[in-house]
Amino acid sequence: MLKIELGSNRIFGLDLLRFFAIIMVLISHGRSILNPIFNSTDFMSLGGFWGVELFFVLSGFLIGGILIKIFEKEDSFDKEIILSFWKRRWFRTLPNYYLILIINVLIAIAIGRFVFNDIRYYSIFLFFQNFFTRHPGFFGEAWSLAVEEWFYLIFPVILFFVNSLLFPLQKKQSKFLISIIIVFLCSFILKLITVIYLNAEWDSGIRKIVPLRLDSILTGVLFAWLNYYKIDVFVKYKKIMLVFAFFLLTISLFNYYNDILKEGILESSFFSKTLYFNITSLGFAFLLPYANSNRTVGLKSIWRKGVTLISLISYSMYLIHYSFVFLVINRLSKINDSIMFSIIMYCCYFGITIIFSILLYKYFEKPMTDLRDFNSNTKGLNSVKSYVKKGVMVVSNAIKP
Repeated sequence: MLKIELGSNRIFGLDLLRFFAIIMVLISHGRSILNPIFNSTDFMSLGGFWGVELFFVLSGFLIGGILIKIFEKEDSFDKEIILSFWKRRWFRTLPNYYLILIINVLIAIAIGRFVFNDIRYYSIFLFFQNFFTRHPGFFGEAWSLAVEEWFYLIFPVILFFVNSLLFPLQKKQSKFLISIIIVFLCSFILKLITVIYLNAEWDSGIRKIVPLRLDSILTGVLFAWLNYYKIDVFVKYKKIMLVFAFFLLTISLFNYYNDILKEGILESSFFSKTLYFNITSLGFAFLLPYANSNRTVGLKSIWRKGVTLISLISYSMYLIHYSFVFLVINRLSKINDSIMFSIIMYCCYFGITIIFSILLYKYFEKPMTDLRDFNSNTKGLNSVKSYVKKGVMVVSNAIKP
């Protein structure tokens, strides 16, 4: 029932980065369960920040690579190409998102937590909830998904206009780089304006506002550009980049504990609200050349199988770990404040998240993703039928007396 086809042609290094990203997020978000053990669990909150930043960079690198291949392959980068790209992205991300969102809405209404007069609760369906204002206290995981969805929407459009305006004055690689620079600078300048004139606070006022975070994803896109057009540099200097990654992430670590936590998100420095995000993103991006060279040749070890599995289900894990699993486990953990009980509850938090995510991935996420190919062949549709049938059998067997 829980078996998933892992594949043997994956890039293990990138799977490993995605594995660490989701594990860091889970460690951070579930930290209050361990309150009976530590005087304060704030030190674990770094995982939430680093995990999401790593996800941003990985998304930029992978989706940027896809866009570059499309851009180079097609004679004209027109609206049909963009619509095809959006369709494939949306089949990958939106079905899972809306399923979990609707369940969250129904639960919130049932327990009286849905704020009917707050427009952000409705705009979350269109990823507008944290475009200009802070994210509502509902389905908190969605803030980073809004950043990624708006990147998918905005960047191809900018690339289309750059390609149209500069044709045939520039090579395609120059046009793609110019598009990266335009979106990156717009995002960073907006961040500067927000900090200088609005004195926004570090977390909900800057970190979680969509237009101010696109530059982090664009850092990953820049490294995708290097990987495609400057592959010799990308490969030759991968070990040197690994050193730079260690150096920048050490700065990020030091600043987080000596400014963000020590001074508080309201009093954090100008550096923390601006360049700090870019330094952290660049630190993770410098890991990409080395990670991208670590390719899987068969998945024989349990370690590699486990990492690949968590990587595959990481999106489902991100969607359900907090709004569903954590809220239930956290309430149960209040029953007993012993150290052993806290450890058991923390392990249950991880275990239940993984089990539910495997089921969600196998019986919903993957079938929905397969649907994006059903126009060209019947594989996607047959896959959906097969998985739905298996899912019905699983549920049926589970409820039999």
